[in-house]
Amino acid sequence: MGIPISDSQAVLQNTKLDMSHQEASRLVEHLQTMWEGYCTDGEGNSNGCEWLPVEQIGSMMCQELGYEDEPEFEDALKGSFADFLDKLPYVVKQEKNGKLYFQIKPELPRSQWRATKMTVKISSTADLWRTCYKSPYATIEIPELEFEFSADGKRHTDSIYNHIGSAVYNLGNYMQQGNSGLSDDHKNKIMDTVIALNMFLDVPVPWTWVVHDPSGMSEFKPMDGHVEVEYLEPEPAAEPAAAAAAEPAAAGEAAAGEAAAEQPQEQQQ
Repeated sequence: MGIPISDSQAVLQNTKLDMSHQEASRLVEHLQTMWEGYCTDGEGNSNGCEWLPVEQIGSMMCQELGYEDEPEFEDALKGSFADFLDKLPYVVKQEKNGKLYFQIKPELPRSQWRATKMTVKISSTADLWRTCYKSPYATIEIPELEFEFSADGKRHTDSIYNHIGSAVYNLGNYMQQGNSGLSDDHKNKIMDTVIALNMFLDVPVPWTWVVHDPSGMSEFKPMDGHVEVEYLEPEPAAEPAAAAAAEPAAAGEAAAGEAAAEQPQEQQQ
C-alpha cells in the first residue's frame, strides 16, 4: 500500500540519512584518480609505479580537496589517512625503511574471475557498520525487500549502512525532482521502498545482505566468519607467467625443506 503523494516530502524529511557517505565517496574517488594519475598509463595499465607514499599522498589530498588543515582532513576521515586506507579492502599497505607506502590492487583479468556469492546476516545495527566493497560488476540483493543494487561499472566502498543510505538519498532525490511521467502507483511504490529501506536501518528483524559478483573481486572488511562465501565456479588456473614464477619458488622451498630434514640425521651420525 502506497502513501499519498502529497505526504512524500514529509516522509523524506524523516528518513535516516547519514550524509557522511557522500564525503567518503568523494575521498575514495579522489584517491582512485590520484592512483591512476601516478601509477597507470591512462588506460588502466601499470606504468611501473607500484607503491605510493602514504604521508605525501595524504597531504596532497588534504590540499586538493580544500580542507583547511590536517585536523579538519582527519575529522572527515574519522582518523588518520593511514587508518582510512586500512578500511578499504582493495588497498594494501607496507612499510619500507620506516615509511608507509600503499597500492591499490588492480582488477583481475577476466581469465581469473571466479563467480562468488557472499551473504551477511544482519542481526543488529552493529552489523551495518561492516565495510562492503562492491566491485564494478557486482549486484547486491536484499531478498526480504526484493531490492537490488545494480552493477554500474564503478567501485563502491562504504559501510552497509551508508550503501543503504545512499540508495534512500538517490530514490528520494528522484522523487523530489518531480518526474511527471511516472504514474501515482509507481511513485507510491518508490516511496514504499524508501520507507522500507529506512526501517531496515533499525534492524527490526534479522535480514540478509547478499553480494553476487561474477568477478569475485568484491570483499568485506572484516572478512570473518560472519561472511558466508559460496564459490559458484571452480578456482581458475594460474596465469602462465604466474605459474612459471611459482615453479622455481616451489622448487626452492622443497630443497630448503629437504636440507632441513637432513640436518638432524647428519648431527646424529
